[in-house]
Amino acid sequence: MDPTDNQYHFVLIIIVISLIIAAGISVFFTAGPGPVQSSNTSLIPYISDSSGQDQSSAKSWIVRILWVDHQNRTYSFQDYPQETRPDPDVYTFQGDPPAGAEAAMIRFLSWDGSTERTQGARYIMDQEMVTSVLNRYSLMASLSDLPVATPVDTRTPAPSGTPVPGMLIPESGVVCRNADGSYTARFGYVSRHDHPVSLPVGELNMFHPGSADRGQPVVFLPGIHHDVFTITYPADATNQAWSLMNKQVSVGTVPEVNTTISIEPVSGYAPLEVRFSQRSTGSVPNNPLSGTWNLGDGTTSSQSDPFFHRYENPGRYIVSYTVSNLCSQARDTGVIDVFRASYTWDADPSNPAIIRFHSTSGGDPDVWFWDFGDGYTSWEESPVHRYQNPGTYKVGLTLSGKHGKGTVVHSITVPST
Repeated sequence: MDPTDNQYHFVLIIIVISLIIAAGISVFFTAGPGPVQSSNTSLIPYISDSSGQDQSSAKSWIVRILWVDHQNRTYSFQDYPQETRPDPDVYTFQGDPPAGAEAAMIRFLSWDGSTERTQGARYIMDQEMVTSVLNRYSLMASLSDLPVATPVDTRTPAPSGTPVPGMLIPESGVVCRNADGSYTARFGYVSRHDHPVSLPVGELNMFHPGSADRGQPVVFLPGIHHDVFTITYPADATNQAWSLMNKQVSVGTVPEVNTTISIEPVSGYAPLEVRFSQRSTGSVPNNPLSGTWNLGDGTTSSQSDPFFHRYENPGRYIVSYTVSNLCSQARDTGVIDVFRASYTWDADPSNPAIIRFHSTSGGDPDVWFWDFGDGYTSWEESPVHRYQNPGTYKVGLTLSGKHGKGTVVHSITVPST
């Protein structure tokens, strides 16, 4: 064998081995670390979907974010419809969060037209913190009006599962007395679930005493729902109670709305300072009373505590106070008579130092006291007074009677004779 052939084969083998090693090194240094996650999810655990749903059957996609407001101790679930399926690994919320709120958890949902399914979730806050928020904070239907796209299908998803204890809470609302003596009570509920739940009428959803079924809901939506339904019961019925998930609220009768006003004084001379007060019944915590005063001179007030008002002009004023709640109202009225203290005067044609005075005051006074300003006085109703010296005098009339006391003062000039 030609030695040169052996050398040729040896060199060829060395070249092939070198190429294989170089290719391996290239693959090692160029391989990536895997899918890139956004910076805001690098420390957030991802919960994968276990439903096994065929993704091709989904009609629409929704991102549901749990927003938490620690200052007000409230939380809210808000949905953000997506045109395409979001990737839980890299999804980043685009937009402004509700005022004062921060994201706690993100769920990724699919909707096939009849069933809503969770495709994944991420905890942004610690999972124990999220659980604490859901148990201790109040659920709000919405923290703000955020512009979102219109969902492909707006029908309410069918309820899935039964309520979790402590997550469905009944509430009683306003109770009103009807004209025939019966009562009508309103009820609502709070659901802390993030999806509709179903609970048929039975031991965990019933009224008592009497018929267990009073038309209460059997499908409960997420959020706070006041005054969802009403029940009417006779005046002699015992207290009505709604038991929901072993939590109970009850309603009884409601006192009739009444009001009485007090006006002090009811008459007098202008300017007249009058004190107003009222006493009303029929207020209950969830149906308080509110009232309005009409003071008869174009002035109104919503004061519930005693207050004063000044009448500057004489006249008769019809005063009323109207108090109401969501069920009924009551009204009481009063009358205030305001009079003016007044007088006229004229000089004797033959002697201008002699002045004749005449009271023109209203209110039928029975006492008149005149101070002529020169040290002399009179108790007559229409006195005549002679001034010894010319000048300007302040003449005052004070009168009193069944409508109180009034005073009026004028300046009178006595010329030189």
